[in-house]
Amino acid sequence: MTRSEPAPEVLTRRDVSLRAKSQGSQAALLGLLTLGAVVILLPFAWMILTAFKTPAEAYTWPPVWLPAKWSVANFTQLFNTIPFARMFFNSVWTSVLIASLNILSAAPAAYAFARLRFPGQGLWFGSHLLSLMIPWQVTIIPVFLLIRYLGWYDSFTALIVPSIASGFTVFLLFQFFRSLPRSLEESVLIDGGSWFTALRHVALPAAKGAIAAAWLFSFLGNWQSFIWPLIVLQSSEKMLLPVGLLSLQNQYSVNIPVLMAGATLSTLPTVIAYMFVQRYLTDAAITSGLKG
Repeated sequence: MTRSEPAPEVLTRRDVSLRAKSQGSQAALLGLLTLGAVVILLPFAWMILTAFKTPAEAYTWPPVWLPAKWSVANFTQLFNTIPFARMFFNSVWTSVLIASLNILSAAPAAYAFARLRFPGQGLWFGSHLLSLMIPWQVTIIPVFLLIRYLGWYDSFTALIVPSIASGFTVFLLFQFFRSLPRSLEESVLIDGGSWFTALRHVALPAAKGAIAAAWLFSFLGNWQSFIWPLIVLQSSEKMLLPVGLLSLQNQYSVNIPVLMAGATLSTLPTVIAYMFVQRYLTDAAITSGLKG
């Protein structure tokens, strides 16, 4: 006895029309996303290719995309012109430290706002939200005067301490902790554990994705910070990379290929940082759809 073949699907004219419209919408969306990706990637491609060009090729009109002869002379000149390695190291360790301290200070605060009830809770949380609404240009002079009064001028302390607390990181983690089911922590509390135990063993492991996103935002913000390091750091041995790259140009000229070589190298830590936290971001995106 042979198995009966499934009946062929009969499509009406309306079904064919809807399927064609759906495929057309998907093709249009794919084309739009591809166009957006090209627009975003073109400047990066131009930056990398220009880093391997000679100055004559970089200023040629009409512009040429590919260098006639690939050369690393611009990278050699970059390291001979400025202390690039020291600036690179200063930017890496300060950005990693500030981003990590952001998480250490924001996670307990966000968890307390999300789970505990204490006097002045609304006022304290409102002050964090208010810090997001005040432009940094308003506070930069008072903070600088305080830094100079404390004797921290031209030190990494002046760069790191004002950036430890972040209202954005607190608000981001607060939103995640508030969405966690309370039953996850109640088992810890029933067994005699404290709120700190629940935070350490339940909330923080569940918030890996949110913490990774907050850490990445903080790292990128500090990596590309320019105005505050320019103001509080004056010694060449303490200079950060964004400020150091500015010294490659002067009032009358700028060596574009050397500047593009520095910009190309300066993008590497951001790519590595994203690859480092990508797994946590992907896991968070997958598991967020499974939570009831």
